[in-house]
Amino acid sequence: MAQQVARPAAVVRPGPAVVSLPVARLVVQSSIREGGVNQEHVRRLMRLGGRWSPILVHEATGVVIDGLHRVAAARLLGLVRIDATLFSGGPDEALIEFVRRNVHHGLPLTLRERKWACGHVLDVHPHWSDRRIAGICALSPKTVGRLRAVPDDCPSEELPQLDTTRRMGRDNRLRPVNNVSLRERVAEAIRTQPGASLRSVASSVGVSPETVRSVRMSLGQSSDAERLASTGSGADGVIEGAVEDADSITDTGTAPPARGLSLVTANSDVSGDLKAWLTRTDVASAECSNWAKIVPPTCAAAIAAEARRRAEIWLDFARELDPRRAPVA
Repeated sequence: MAQQVARPAAVVRPGPAVVSLPVARLVVQSSIREGGVNQEHVRRLMRLGGRWSPILVHEATGVVIDGLHRVAAARLLGLVRIDATLFSGGPDEALIEFVRRNVHHGLPLTLRERKWACGHVLDVHPHWSDRRIAGICALSPKTVGRLRAVPDDCPSEELPQLDTTRRMGRDNRLRPVNNVSLRERVAEAIRTQPGASLRSVASSVGVSPETVRSVRMSLGQSSDAERLASTGSGADGVIEGAVEDADSITDTGTAPPARGLSLVTANSDVSGDLKAWLTRTDVASAECSNWAKIVPPTCAAAIAAEARRRAEIWLDFARELDPRRAPVA
């Protein structure tokens, strides 16, 4: 009988320590919320009788970073102490943490408030990417890019965030701002070093080996297209064959709609036009896989780019909807 080897226990990382603080000693300052304290939200919190998640308090000053409405409810209820976690960063980091916590939960920030916070984050962290800031402020990367743009009457030297050639993503890795020019440099390095390894080319340009692999594949597909054109085998014939194969695929039937789509179409609050649009634009995973098998190699790069463009649009759409979600009862 084989001896079983004991597996090491999973490491559980402890969360932030919760402490009990006197309500009277907490410092409440002005918030970025345009309307100040929302009394209706305070009344809803009072009905919970103090059963709230811990507030966030600056350790050195006692300033309430997140939990302004909970503190107001605690004072109206006459509570002496309140649970809290402590924050040790500076005021800029405190604002970012407040925004991160309030874009979806509690009393969500309005679009105008999130745009104001985005402008502040751009001033404090100009080297952060649009996508990273968008994730913090619940905005689309395109909106962040527009807020980053230089006004006509403002000299560019007054906006240091526009002087950066690289920006830091959510994974803390620096990447060039202009991906198109970067890929052109990678392509040139591949042409001048045709026998070099992925890592060697990546090191010379300052990118990842995977980026070099992607560019090398694109160059290979371009070469295939030139070869087909020189032999008289145009792409039209390939595409016609693909269409015939595609018709045979659709004849087999499509996958059932996703559960989320079924819930939407069954909701009486959703207009008929919106239901029709969502149904028309639904794509099943199996369907995509079948189409991918018949895409001609000469068109793969272009179709992949178009698919990514559409995916980004859907992600922007989802981010626009997130702040509008109805609160959970």
